[in-house]
Amino acid sequence: MILKKIAITTKESKSSNAEKTNKIDTTLDEMVVTATKTERSIKDVSSTVTVIDSERIEKSGATTADQLLRGVPGVYAARMDASSPNRIAQTYTRGLPGNGRTLVLIDDVPMNVAYDSQVDWSQLGTIDINRIEVVRGAGSALYGNHAMGGVINVISKAINPGLKGRIESEYGSMDTFREAGVVSYGNEKTGGQISTSYLESDGYNMWRPDTSFASVPLSQRDKTGTKKTNVTGKFSHAINNSNLLDFNFSYLSDVATGLYPIPNYIAQDREQYLGSARYRYLGEKSESTIVLYSRIGLMDADSANGPNATSPDVTALGTKGASLISYRGNFNDMENGIRAQTSHFLGTHQKLTFGGQYADSQMTMTNHYPAELGREQITDGSIQLSGIFLQDEINYGPLNVNIAGRWDLWQTSGTFSDTKSTFPGQGNWQERSKDSFSPKGGLSYKLTENFIVRGSIGQSFNTPDISQMYGASRRGGTTTAYGNPMLTPETATSSDIGVDYYFGKKAYLKTTVYNTDAESFISTVQRVGAPIGTTDKVNYGGVRAQGIEVEGMWRPLELMSLQASYTKNDSVITKYDQNPGVVGKQLTNVPRDQGYLRADFNLPYGINTFATYNYVGDRYINETNTVSASSAVYKAYTTVDLGISKSIIKDVTA
Repeated sequence: MILKKIAITTKESKSSNAEKTNKIDTTLDEMVVTATKTERSIKDVSSTVTVIDSERIEKSGATTADQLLRGVPGVYAARMDASSPNRIAQTYTRGLPGNGRTLVLIDDVPMNVAYDSQVDWSQLGTIDINRIEVVRGAGSALYGNHAMGGVINVISKAINPGLKGRIESEYGSMDTFREAGVVSYGNEKTGGQISTSYLESDGYNMWRPDTSFASVPLSQRDKTGTKKTNVTGKFSHAINNSNLLDFNFSYLSDVATGLYPIPNYIAQDREQYLGSARYRYLGEKSESTIVLYSRIGLMDADSANGPNATSPDVTALGTKGASLISYRGNFNDMENGIRAQTSHFLGTHQKLTFGGQYADSQMTMTNHYPAELGREQITDGSIQLSGIFLQDEINYGPLNVNIAGRWDLWQTSGTFSDTKSTFPGQGNWQERSKDSFSPKGGLSYKLTENFIVRGSIGQSFNTPDISQMYGASRRGGTTTAYGNPMLTPETATSSDIGVDYYFGKKAYLKTTVYNTDAESFISTVQRVGAPIGTTDKVNYGGVRAQGIEVEGMWRPLELMSLQASYTKNDSVITKYDQNPGVVGKQLTNVPRDQGYLRADFNLPYGINTFATYNYVGDRYINETNTVSASSAVYKAYTTVDLGISKSIIKDVTA
């Protein structure tokens, strides 16, 4: 159960029933920007789009942005709970595992880190999020790298005129509490805002007794807790009605506590700084946007020892596993970039958009070994991405057509070194490059104002990250996870067909059938003839992901709303010459079935309650779909959440 207090300082106002009804009406015909990079009605785009609006966010009880994605069809968003470190949060789209195959943006700034494509989901506190737009399907024609399965765009709240403030306080199980506050002031031209939030939880022991090995008994495993701090600042200025400037800065501290009860052990301590500046021109016949951004990440993370070893390469018989720090890892990553686009209307039925981007990412990871004084292991890599795109949008009455294409150039280089010369996988790899062209076409047609058919087909790509290409890590003294500096970018062709039906202003039902065929798919596989756990990064010959998504919403009463979604997915390996035996096997960690149901009730006296049911089906552990002497799958699970919130103070005159 969550208790929430909300305080707002603004002009006093009372919402009438008519105003509430109008809000319901507009949510069924929202304007979206992510599908085409231009503002369009959700009923006029050919892509599959789900919008999580501010009302849904406020009622969700979510403490991190990725938790808001639960219930979005075609999206697998999972972590242990709010106390889990951000960097083990998993967000997959349309049956394509791996965080790098879904592009995540915060206010048009890419958030996938070059080292491992992970996303720091707590970079923006939920108190700062206005809406999230989730676009499924090939997105590289507009967005380039990572947009293979889709694009998730987190959009922050704008600064409104007047002096406003808000305070939130929550408490839940596992001694979890969250405090958040925001204050803003703006006039017709200029505004500023600052916000902060803090989340702390003791967490719980995520190790099950039946999966705890004798070498690392449950007594040597600890609860995994968290301490997350956000600070966000925003400034906006309208030079005139057509020229707008805004500047954003956010800071995240994400500390994972516990995991192993080892003295001075650091499960994860990450800081990330994000700054951006945006210029927008809004004319009658044209629009332009330029975004400059910089993201800096600093992280410390320790690794525990394996049994009978004090270090991956130092044997010490009788030493218990997870009793010592095997090595201390330090990660430094940085990305600087620019994104720009301009749109022009050609008459009343056509709009052309042209744009491009450049990003430079650098990453250095250093490991130190307490049991081997003076030993240092360094992974260093860089990735540069350049791209230009062109899009044509055509509208004739009920018919909407969009055609887009993008050319991208990928460049990378890296090194892996160890002062212990016998450690495998060391090398210095000079710069290499590869280009890619990603076209896409789509159309939607309104049979009636409430009955829409749509479809799209496009190509996309995803580049290997630094951790996949450069370096190797040893686990337990006997197995090694090898990188592969010769990995090539993945490519995919995706298509979907959907039908949307709106039942007046109170409900909708949307169904989409999708298919993706990928080549050079990057995966981790067991090295043939090596000890279990020794792995290689490889490009599969082919992968296919196909399925169906269904989502619906119904407001039977003004004070009640229901949401539901279901995804049926089938992701299999279609070609792998090195090991034909895995052809036809399911991809790892991808559920075949997902279901979600949520009910919200707006009760008198400012009380809101909700209940959610979330089901995730079985997921295979490895590419062979079998594991000797243990389960081959992560078992299906169900979660049920209940929440209640009460507005203590609302709409008070400043």
